Amino acid sequence: MIDINQVIGSVISGCATSCGAFLVVAGASKLYRSIRSLEEMTAIRRALRMPRRQWRLFGLAAGGVECLTGLLVCSGASPVLGGVGMAGLGAVFCVLLAYVLVRQIPGGCGCIRWRAAPEAVTWRAMARGGTLLGAGIAYTLVAADTPRGDWFGGGVLASVTVLVLLSMRMPVRTPVCRRPLWHRARTTLRALTSHEMFAAMAASAGPFEPVARYRRTGCTDEFWFTAATEQDSDAVVFRVRQAVSGARLAVHASLRDTRTPGTSWPARAITVAAGQRRETQ
Repeated sequence: MIDINQVIGSVISGCATSCGAFLVVAGASKLYRSIRSLEEMTAIRRALRMPRRQWRLFGLAAGGVECLTGLLVCSGASPVLGGVGMAGLGAVFCVLLAYVLVRQIPGGCGCIRWRAAPEAVTWRAMARGGTLLGAGIAYTLVAADTPRGDWFGGGVLASVTVLVLLSMRMPVRTPVCRRPLWHRARTTLRALTSHEMFAAMAASAGPFEPVARYRRTGCTDEFWFTAATEQDSDAVVFRVRQAVSGARLAVHASLRDTRTPGTSWPARAITVAAGQRRETQ
């Protein structure tokens, strides 16, 4: 007969162990960046207003504490102490990241990076901190007196899946063309409309009609716009490409006379209205 308490304790132990491994990796990355003296201006550093030397010492101390806490949790030598330590770190992470999000402080999280991190802090980073907080509390209260059983591996797998999903860069991109894996046209159009090249062309040739034509050639996306105030046959064509991970869009804009022989409008249309983008047939 299955003892439900044993199952719950075993699953929580697995979750706590994977969170402990996460702390080890996060602490190791902070130690690495601090030892290498990598110059970075993360949102956390801006929030704490630390100069470079103090930030380096803070990174060494924080990385050391995270590594020790993670190793203690993974070893299972002292579940209470390890759980309390992990819950405390999770609470600190949540408070700092919540402050950054509320105050809209620019800069990256710097949680798990081997180089300087330019990405902005998002709710996913705070959710990781909440995961550590919850796992630490549960490990302290439930799993401290429970041996690791048959469901331990399930807890590890579940927690690893959650942490990996919360740590992935969004949107997920294809390996060759670096296109967003989901909603490719809409996501690329959203990035294009925030590009300075689009703003410049909209100011000189626009405003544009709310419907843009779209097609893809290899790794290049084409968006065709027409001006809303003119009734000619000219189209503003934006050719967009992002072949390097983390780089900004490479945008080329040109005017195209649709009456030129061999020129054909793309068949696919994307509607852009009131900040909302939806694909139409």
